[in-house]
Amino acid sequence: MIKKKPSLEDRQKWILEKVVQSYIQKGEPIASQFLVVHCNFNVSPATIRNDFQELAEEGYLYKFHISSGRVPTDKAWKYFVQSMLAEDNIVEQWRNRWVKLLRQKIKTLADWNQILNFIAEESRALSFCYLPEQNEVKKAGLKYIFYDLVEEPDVIPQIAESLDRLDEALKKMRFERDPLILIGRDNPLIKDDGFSALLAKSRRSHNIFGILGSKRMPYDKNIGLLDALKELV
Repeated sequence: MIKKKPSLEDRQKWILEKVVQSYIQKGEPIASQFLVVHCNFNVSPATIRNDFQELAEEGYLYKFHISSGRVPTDKAWKYFVQSMLAEDNIVEQWRNRWVKLLRQKIKTLADWNQILNFIAEESRALSFCYLPEQNEVKKAGLKYIFYDLVEEPDVIPQIAESLDRLDEALKKMRFERDPLILIGRDNPLIKDDGFSALLAKSRRSHNIFGILGSKRMPYDKNIGLLDALKELV
């Protein structure tokens, strides 16, 4: 039986999602040939290049050089995360895994510092918690921010300045939704569009948990982690 090819709109959605997923894994521009070989889609590289061009014109993709592959824009990242959240089972599966693990793990974690260190290690990102009653922000995992900047030493001073002001910025944050997902230039916590922040409010207190890391972070895993934390802590 021959499978019906998806419509152009459906194909472009698929291509966009595969570009983002591949970019998360590779961290380099994604070429049309890569999608044909590795993503098992029955169209030619030329067709994908045409779709690349249309997606670029709509603001979802860009490329550094004429001969290079494509990189997702902030608009593409937002589309990708919104599509993922629309499929409740993806984040829900991660949340259930984390709830099961954290119920046991939290018993052995003595304080906030240990909890945040655990979150940082699992997310490979900076973790933080704003405790309004103490008017205090606790953080762990700063090293992961700078791991992502090894090849961009010129931006380290402005990143360091942002991190110095992180406590102040967090205390001014307004929650329009939960989780609050701030991608690239929409992220006011750091002066670099290569980072994203995820924030969630605890159901048991007014505490706010967050993860700040590369825009290439695994959003499903990290959002699931925050969902589990706000339920248990």
